[in-house]
Amino acid sequence: MECFMCKGELEVKKVNYIVDLDNTVIVIKDVPAKVCKKCGEKFYDNETAANIEKMVNQLKELAVEVTVVKYNEKIA
Repeated sequence: MECFMCKGELEVKKVNYIVDLDNTVIVIKDVPAKVCKKCGEKFYDNETAANIEKMVNQLKELAVEVTVVKYNEKIA
């Protein structure tokens, strides 16, 4: 596959996904992604994107300023 942004080559890697909300920062570590070797743009498949969204929605309810979790950890 090639990057939609710059047409560079994509490689499969594990990356950190960071979201900065109004009163909390959530870091999800070891998220599988395709990363462009040329520009660094990250792409997530549909299943991974849905899992990230579910995790963020559950974690943003915590009353903490910073939350760090691994992608493959189960969220209740």
